[in-house]
Amino acid sequence: MIDGARYSRILPAAQFYLLNFTLGIGHFLVLLNAGAYLPMLPYVAGTMGEGIPYVVWGQSDYFTAMGAAFLIARPLMKRFGPKNVAISAYLAFSVASLAALLTIHSFPVYTSVRVLQGFSAGLSIIPSFFLLLEYYRQDKQHVASSLWGLAVFVPFSVGPVLGGWLAYRMGDWRLLFVFSFLLALSVAGILWALLADWEDETDPSFSLRRPVKAFLFLVTSALLLQEYFDVGLLSDLSSRFRELWWLLFACAIFAWLFWTENSRFRLVNFSLFSKPNFASGMLLLCLAFMMVQGAIVQYIIRIQVVEGYTAWHVGLLFLPLFLFSKPLSIFVQHRIGKGMDPRIPAFLSILMLAGCFFWISEYVRPATWEKLLPPQFLMGAALGLFFASMTAISLAHVPKGDLLHGVDLLNTARNLCAGLAITFSDIGWDRLSDYELDRIAFQQDANAAKLLEFAPHLVHQRLDLEAQLVTFNDFFRILSIGLFVLAVAVWLLSPAVSKDPDMAIVENLGEEP
Repeated sequence: MIDGARYSRILPAAQFYLLNFTLGIGHFLVLLNAGAYLPMLPYVAGTMGEGIPYVVWGQSDYFTAMGAAFLIARPLMKRFGPKNVAISAYLAFSVASLAALLTIHSFPVYTSVRVLQGFSAGLSIIPSFFLLLEYYRQDKQHVASSLWGLAVFVPFSVGPVLGGWLAYRMGDWRLLFVFSFLLALSVAGILWALLADWEDETDPSFSLRRPVKAFLFLVTSALLLQEYFDVGLLSDLSSRFRELWWLLFACAIFAWLFWTENSRFRLVNFSLFSKPNFASGMLLLCLAFMMVQGAIVQYIIRIQVVEGYTAWHVGLLFLPLFLFSKPLSIFVQHRIGKGMDPRIPAFLSILMLAGCFFWISEYVRPATWEKLLPPQFLMGAALGLFFASMTAISLAHVPKGDLLHGVDLLNTARNLCAGLAITFSDIGWDRLSDYELDRIAFQQDANAAKLLEFAPHLVHQRLDLEAQLVTFNDFFRILSIGLFVLAVAVWLLSPAVSKDPDMAIVENLGEEP
């Protein structure tokens, strides 16, 4: 039990506990909205009257906006202070949740609201963490960092369970937005009342004109790139040529505008990419995370629409991820702080993910729920090793003054790639499914050909189901091979050993989804 008198720097014990609880609820909330939405996607599609490829847009755009928000958070904190930014972010998240609830039957507006929700979620994380650290004594800040880090694996474990419970057990997935609206509003209100005497350290002379312009150009180009592949998913990248070319052209224009504006105000410090391991470590981190994100998304969706499981049972499959993920993350941070080469846990984590996906690919489908459970324990252990070790590798040669900016870049890149991974995995699944459907249909015997003449619809349904079941195994087998290659590639990075005690705090921020 944390003793408020010994841990708090300013606040009385009761207010100190309330601050911890409120910031923890806020952190859990924005991360839950990233993970809880996934098992709801088939239900969202049914409510909105759209196909799953359409409703996936809201999730991919959420991650894109959430990732981009990390880069603008610190300039806004410098100008307005962390308290004002955090409270404003939770208020915006509350308003966006209510707007999402009211615009469900207008697909373009709903998707745009999800962008605002993702942006406000990302914007809340850094100032909230800063506020938490500020109220802890200097020698107790490692405790605050550990408590904050308890939430980082929520999207992969608790999130799907909550989403499945709301969609299936409670019978209405829209309750997620109701709870999000009420909780975010409560968090903003409590923080406003609790920190009324807090004097934000602001710089009124700091101009936001250039950083905001650079940020708007960046987020617009990122969203346009995301929309390019979203439209490509619907058209199989083989039609809608004019629309796709216009999206690509607009993306290139805004990317050039960002590059130009960034040269005047360094929203992104590209000089970090000249440091050993930073660019290559970010690349490996993003590629591996894209495979994990794509696997989780397709697993959650397809096990419902192909194998017939409910959202609740799918969510329960991901609960074991929480068992080993955070304890192993803390252990790895401790060992890296003692001088262990982070390439060792990074290699083991990616290798374990490869083994987990190969295990999943070997099931005879449809598989029973109990048989699907064991690989999830291995996946949780692998994720616990993955983020801290890859963050340590990427930041090992970055100057101490640039560490926080470096971790912001890692989080931004990883979340932008997470949005793309959702779409890429959908495109890859469709291609594999079409291939398997053609192969199975070609191999049918004469009796099946005769049956096809009398009941073509029933036969096509059966063939399509068989193709989807085989695709399930193909998809995870390909991912396991890709992850094995990435595990070997870890050893191509430079040795990275750091004994900086502040790295534990930075690594906790590096685990943010």
